[in-house]
Amino acid sequence: MITKNLFKLSSVIFLMFVGVSVAFCQQENSQDIDAILSKLEKQDSSIKDLQANYFQTLTYFSTNEQFTSEGVFKHKKQNYIYLGQEKPTKQYSYIDGKNITTYVPDNRQAIVERWKDVVNSDMILTSVFKFVQNWKALKKDYTIELQEETNIDYSFLIKPINPKEKWNLIITIGKNSSLITKTSFNNGNFVVDVKLSNYKLNNNFSPAVFKFTAPNNVDVIEL
Repeated sequence: MITKNLFKLSSVIFLMFVGVSVAFCQQENSQDIDAILSKLEKQDSSIKDLQANYFQTLTYFSTNEQFTSEGVFKHKKQNYIYLGQEKPTKQYSYIDGKNITTYVPDNRQAIVERWKDVVNSDMILTSVFKFVQNWKALKKDYTIELQEETNIDYSFLIKPINPKEKWNLIITIGKNSSLITKTSFNNGNFVVDVKLSNYKLNNNFSPAVFKFTAPNNVDVIEL
């Protein structure tokens, strides 16, 4: 069985990455923050696609259970994403902006869903996806603070204005690269920490990289 919830948590990484620079620059923040984010946006504009390794830790507060996963992701602007989880089990997800196909070799099964349906069915994904899809409305929905600045990066704290939404998101971005180095999502029940490393930029990925081709004897199920 495909662990869809864990996949959705992993997907937050990429949705944050895709939208973070553009979204921040639309917020009504102080002049200092505006200047910082405008600089990051300008740097980000030169990146057409990228590849990076990720290491994710999911921790449940009630039980102290901890789950880790790691692998590689590839992203091509605008909405092409490949997520290749290698540990603890192999699981591969392909997103072409319209559909998401999640393939688990051990199950000999691939599930195809409309990307819009996956995003809209998950509060976390919906909140993050607004950074790409609906940035003009973000000013009334979120607050963004510069939580910390070091010699090498900035850390931003994002929180919903709606008091019914109990979560916060910390995104750390390199000063010189405009690349996300780590994220932390906390909703009071669990925290998802992600570290990103070994970036490779402007690889000129073909769209075929983000398209799933089913091997023999693999069932493809469309939801």
